[in-house]
Amino acid sequence: MSARLRLGLVGVGRMGRNYARIFADHPEVELDLVDPPLGLVRAHARWDGAIVAAPTGLHYALALPLLEAGLPVLIEKPLAATPGEGEALARFDACFVGHVERFNPAASAICASPRFVQAERIAVWVDRGIDVDVVLDLMVHDLDLFLHRSPGANVVDVRANGVRVATQDIDLAQARVELDSGAVGTFTASRVSRRQSRTWRVFDADGTYTSIDLGARRAERVTWERGGDAPGPREARVDVPDHNALEQQVLAFAGLLRGRAAPGLATGAQALGALRLAWRVREAIRAAHERDPAP
Repeated sequence: MSARLRLGLVGVGRMGRNYARIFADHPEVELDLVDPPLGLVRAHARWDGAIVAAPTGLHYALALPLLEAGLPVLIEKPLAATPGEGEALARFDACFVGHVERFNPAASAICASPRFVQAERIAVWVDRGIDVDVVLDLMVHDLDLFLHRSPGANVVDVRANGVRVATQDIDLAQARVELDSGAVGTFTASRVSRRQSRTWRVFDADGTYTSIDLGARRAERVTWERGGDAPGPREARVDVPDHNALEQQVLAFAGLLRGRAAPGLATGAQALGALRLAWRVREAIRAAHERDPAP
């Protein structure tokens, strides 16, 4: 591998432009921009790796030939449109997925093995990402974070409901997920709201409460003083690093290509877990609609 990395950036839509803008500040990486038709992209012989930043429905068709050619590939979240497609991609050790919230500096305030999580991710309507429903578009970010912070735990129960508002797919959804560790998470996702919000409220095993604003990149922690002269809550601001999450993610991928460790980067197997959970949420919504069909 040469001192200068050469990457293929497959997909030059909004996310592709975001990646290109970041790499513009890192001349040690050279990008080949590929705006794919609705078909396959052949691996360039000179590429050291590739980034697939196309719509979700194209992830499988675009990433598979690159992985089969032996290239490490970073695929935008979610891994694929279906668990079957995701399984075919995740079997490659060189498959990685851009679950960028793992690199959000405020996410560092999420405790290991949280006991209860309330996650809210709501956005105003934009004509973007509507090739999939809100579960795969937005909620999957928080489902991945929940699983990432609960290593080794398995999903034992999923309950959910949702509604269509602006599209023929679910645009607003809420889910409750229970793990065999005893952890419970409730997740709200909307792409038809009048305000923006990306927040987590987390309780750990000893009752410590952490309020996290992933959008504003800040966090506060509340502990409960049970003894002493003044029992009660103690609030403290959590120190949050100052960095760009997407930049940290792509630099982690570039470092991985140079043989360095990238512990925060989602592997294909981990991203497949988030995708499968997202599909369980979608199936629970479908079951709720069948029990109580709209008039």
